[in-house]
Amino acid sequence: MALLGRGKFGVGLSCFAILFLVAGMIGFTFEGEVEGVPTPNAPNQAFFSDEPLPSNPLVGLLSTELTLTWDRDDVWIGIVDEDEKNRCGDIPSSFFSSDMGCDGVSTNFVAGSASATADVGFTWEMESGTYFAALGAKDGALAEGTEVTVYYEAHIGHSLFSIVVTMFIFGIGATLIYYGRD
Repeated sequence: MALLGRGKFGVGLSCFAILFLVAGMIGFTFEGEVEGVPTPNAPNQAFFSDEPLPSNPLVGLLSTELTLTWDRDDVWIGIVDEDEKNRCGDIPSSFFSSDMGCDGVSTNFVAGSASATADVGFTWEMESGTYFAALGAKDGALAEGTEVTVYYEAHIGHSLFSIVVTMFIFGIGATLIYYGRD
């Protein structure tokens, strides 16, 4: 039984779909660390990164899970959206108004919190949007050192949409194989 043009293309599509499905099920994980992140020099205040966190441009096709840990127990780390960063930027320092400031308790985190421990950290399923890292001193005290090291692990795998698309491509390939036979 020889495969003609449509059949060969169907075999190629089906093989691609199977390989993509297996690769997405296994996933890809990369790790790293960011050294020398300055610690806060003021108690009861959240500090935000100037640059937004890198986004996942294929958020609908690929699922990305980010896990953060850090090396110091006297600081907290969290992730906030752009609106929360702007809200906190408009509030005066908590030195003058402690009831409405942006500290670890009153900040609306997307992930993480002031109670997260450094060795466990937190995990965040990345979403579309603009997000910023937030950092502060725990328990209203000054941090003991001047720098913190942040460790990250990102796992990329299938989303539900990518599984459906892969099965659709496999179905097209199987159809082409069937109708491309002698």
